[in-house]
Amino acid sequence: MTSLFASAQAKTAAVGLNLNYGTEIESLGLGVKGSYCFTDHIRGEASFNYFFPKDHFTMWEINANAHYLFNIGDKFKVYPLVGLTYVHGHWSNKYSVGGGGDWGWGAPMRKANGEVTVKESYNTGKFGVNLGGGAQYDLTDNLMLNFEVKYSLVSDLDQCVISLGAAYKF
Repeated sequence: MTSLFASAQAKTAAVGLNLNYGTEIESLGLGVKGSYCFTDHIRGEASFNYFFPKDHFTMWEINANAHYLFNIGDKFKVYPLVGLTYVHGHWSNKYSVGGGGDWGWGAPMRKANGEVTVKESYNTGKFGVNLGGGAQYDLTDNLMLNFEVKYSLVSDLDQCVISLGAAYKF
């Protein structure tokens, strides 16, 4: 009985990887995560997700979420989640304008025909709240798979993120 209890307590932390999809930016992303079980039912998780560029826009987020685990069977758990997020978005574009004439503002990328290449970029970062839920399936004592859906409520950057991942428990 003591060794069973010690074994269960040793499996309280995990690290893993996620494949993500952001519904608002319509882009795939990759994520890393780490979690710690404070009790049999309460788990904290920190994660970082990077979404691949699409339409000149890239985005990443840092999350701190709490899960409340419901054991459905020996290997299957479901959980609601609530947490905080910081989302950073970057938009950049490069295009050509003009042709002929003196621009007068010393455009450093002026071409021989008077055409100018313009670079624009915009960065924003905002805090928000995560709400969602997920499911976890333990393949072995040390390896688990998970599926998660969360909605990040962030002014001008809110979206639903769907994740499929795997984690190693230790």
